[in-house]
Amino acid sequence: MFDELVAEASPARGGCAVGAWARVEAAACARRLTAMVVILDARQSADDSASREQWYLDNWAAVCAEIGAAQQITPAAASRQLLVASSLRDRLPKVAAVFADGGLTYQLASAIVWRTAAIRDSDALRAVDSELSEALTDWPALSQQRTVDAIDVFVIRHDPHAVRRTQNKARGRSVDIDIDDASGVATLWGELFAHDAKALNQRLDTLAGTVCGSDLRTIDQRRADALGALAHGADRLACLCGQSECEAAAPAPSSTVIYVVTHDDTITDQSEGTERQDAALDGVQSRLFDRPVRELTLAEALHDADPASPRPPVPA
Repeated sequence: MFDELVAEASPARGGCAVGAWARVEAAACARRLTAMVVILDARQSADDSASREQWYLDNWAAVCAEIGAAQQITPAAASRQLLVASSLRDRLPKVAAVFADGGLTYQLASAIVWRTAAIRDSDALRAVDSELSEALTDWPALSQQRTVDAIDVFVIRHDPHAVRRTQNKARGRSVDIDIDDASGVATLWGELFAHDAKALNQRLDTLAGTVCGSDLRTIDQRRADALGALAHGADRLACLCGQSECEAAAPAPSSTVIYVVTHDDTITDQSEGTERQDAALDGVQSRLFDRPVRELTLAEALHDADPASPRPPVPA
């Protein structure tokens, strides 16, 4: 079938050529996803497959790493593609057949997978798969929301509880912040709409990259600080490299005022023989904390023979 699609597209011209090659592209994408599932099946059928599920990198993660490297995408992006691929093969075989013939795009196939993910009844799933595959042959171009609504029509017809479960999940979204006054660090967790979470994730990565290469903070620390920068209305992070010539080291504008109440000698104490050290707020933790406290001997807990010292700035 794929060779026939290529043969039809090759002599086409104008808009017909665009449409024909778009179908070839969709069919090729379907075969790419099928190749991913083949790799997953091979890993799961290997002799040591059962033991791999207890490894740090299980079968799914190993396959995501492999197909991610092959496509030059992150393992997380590869995982989403693998989930779509396995769902099409195992849950929506008729929709997968239309996809293999180039009858729908990856975006539409992915939307169908996610909107039908909450269907638990096997008979309902087969009915939705069958009716959707027939409807897709002459489905008009729709906006993202209308596409979701059109898919939900089939889901509601056969399993109305599936849509309700998805709606209830969305209604339960929230963001909670627990401030630990003793440590000065807060814990944040929550649930967002997927598109908002994706935008936030990209924004944090962008802000985390606004410092120079000599900043000692890890990427996780910079992402956490980027969330704080967003809260203060800043459009960048202030670089903490300590270099006067660094353009990114200028304080980022903020509308927040912080008052610190302390004794003068806390700030000005420079007594002879007094050693002052900064807290390990940036960069990797010291060697003392590379193991749980319960695994340390008493001598190790009381004395660190090789305390970590601040690393020298890395030349930009």
